[in-house]
Amino acid sequence: MIMSSNRFAPLRSRPAALGIGTAVVITFIVGFALMHGCVDGGQTAGQHSSVIESRPFTATLGVTGIIAPGDVVTVTAPFDGKISRVGFEYGAKVTKGQALVTLDTSEIERQRDAAEAEYLKASEAAADMAGWSSGLEVSQARRAAAAAAFDLSETQRKITETKNLLDRGLVARDEYDALIEQQRNQEMAVSAARQELAEALKKGDAANRRMTAIELGTAKARLNELEAERAEAIVRSPASGIIVHPPSEKNEAAAQTVHPGMSLVKGQLIGDIARPNGLAVAFQLSEADANRVRPGQHVEITGPGFDSLVLDGTVATVAGEAVPESGSEGSAVTFAASARLHPLTAAQTAVVRIGMSATLSIDLYRNPNALVAPAASIQGTAPDTFVMVKDAGGTRRVPVRIGEVAADGVEVLSGLKPGDVVVWSANSPDGD
Repeated sequence: MIMSSNRFAPLRSRPAALGIGTAVVITFIVGFALMHGCVDGGQTAGQHSSVIESRPFTATLGVTGIIAPGDVVTVTAPFDGKISRVGFEYGAKVTKGQALVTLDTSEIERQRDAAEAEYLKASEAAADMAGWSSGLEVSQARRAAAAAAFDLSETQRKITETKNLLDRGLVARDEYDALIEQQRNQEMAVSAARQELAEALKKGDAANRRMTAIELGTAKARLNELEAERAEAIVRSPASGIIVHPPSEKNEAAAQTVHPGMSLVKGQLIGDIARPNGLAVAFQLSEADANRVRPGQHVEITGPGFDSLVLDGTVATVAGEAVPESGSEGSAVTFAASARLHPLTAAQTAVVRIGMSATLSIDLYRNPNALVAPAASIQGTAPDTFVMVKDAGGTRRVPVRIGEVAADGVEVLSGLKPGDVVVWSANSPDGD
């Protein structure tokens, strides 16, 4: 198998479609078979033959990728702050509860104190609103309205007395007119006092009580949030595993190695913890292979750093959106994919490391009882493919419908049966 120079490039085991692609694959395998004399049946001069039998058949796809975290837990900064201490190294094992990063709390303390002041103000306002109808502001407004009404009543009484005296000629007209003017002013004062009382009572209506309750709840929530963040100043590992740099595409700043004095923002990625037995392989698929590879397909993984170990896995994801192939020209695109490794043994865990290169053999198709013909015996171009079958009456042309193509033969879906003998010419593999 020929490997691509691109570490993620797909290694094709068969064309994506039949037709001209099938003819190319068959022609290649024919040449290989003829060069090495790989035939299954007897042969005469210039002719090869093979007996068709039912046997297991597998079509695979080879790709390359890298070992990556599979089941990960993300570690993020709980609040804005500077790092005062780092208690881990990327690529090393960490245990659940281990202190990873300690953050300086001076800024969060200032924010927490300000939030507490707002909460106390909101609490006082809520308490005032609860007893608003008997509170100081309403009581003062009531007293002012009552005093204005009493003054008006006294003036009206004096007007009545002065009018009797005026009618008897005992007081001057100016004294009576002054009282009338005083009455008009006091009537306006009573109206204003009553309006102020109404406005004071309105401040304690349902809408204002609701607004005060919301402000109190918001202030309390903010205070609780800051107190919780302050309690998380020591960022601890949420799980045991290997801590690695988070993918740089998530957050460019987070890809840096954290160190004391470094400023973090709330939510900034610190690292990903790969759980034990949660490794995966990240790889890329070409357009032709994206629809051939599906989650659940079996995968065998090998690599130059695995000490000849062969690992098993399962295709986990195939991206639904393509990305331009790195360094390619034109419209070439690839699809990101991943395969989850099955739980590793202690010996495998000791040698398989995140970041190692890996070669994957993906089982695209399996048929435990397939009729398989040598690729050299398949003539024509799909869908008009045929073989030459030898029987007692001589050699006859038989149309066949082919399925998957692999290095060890071609699956025949119809046209042949077990025991048929197919023949082909060594000099003319296409039957021409």
